[in-house]
Amino acid sequence: MDVQIVTFINHLWHGTRLDIFSQYISRNRTMIGIRTLIIILAILLKKKYRKFVVFAFILAAGLSYSLSDIGFKTALIHETGIRQRPYMAHSTTIQPIGKLYTDSSFPSTHMALTVAMITVLILLFPAVRPYAILYALLMAWSRMHNGMHYPSDILAGAVLWIWCGRVAVVLSRRVFSAK
Repeated sequence: MDVQIVTFINHLWHGTRLDIFSQYISRNRTMIGIRTLIIILAILLKKKYRKFVVFAFILAAGLSYSLSDIGFKTALIHETGIRQRPYMAHSTTIQPIGKLYTDSSFPSTHMALTVAMITVLILLFPAVRPYAILYALLMAWSRMHNGMHYPSDILAGAVLWIWCGRVAVVLSRRVFSAK
């Protein structure tokens, strides 16, 4: 089922301007820019809690990256071998778009960082929930459209990455309430 879904999404509007949009959403520079803008806006909106907000975002990113890339990818590769990305495993049916990654497909680091960060954002600013969820859905779509991830790569860790964001907020509250 994973292969059919990613193939469908990869072929959907393939060769149109959506390919450029999909590449743009997934670019590391774009993600860093969006996250930097979010942190700056959060700091401006919660001036009194600047250190708390920055600490929560950095902690969420650090936890999700550590668990995703260092934890899962290293442990899984050691135990089961690399899970090839869809465009590599199904090169005759799935066409890659954008930067070609060759590391393990599972889990999606792009989604790990996105979900952890938007969880912090939603917990601190509930009014932005629809926009944050839209951004996460666009990221999930772009990772599949680009042929980089299966739906299970994106979904399997979602609970863990939400947990990373929640833990970051809880720990940040403890650190900054102690001062």
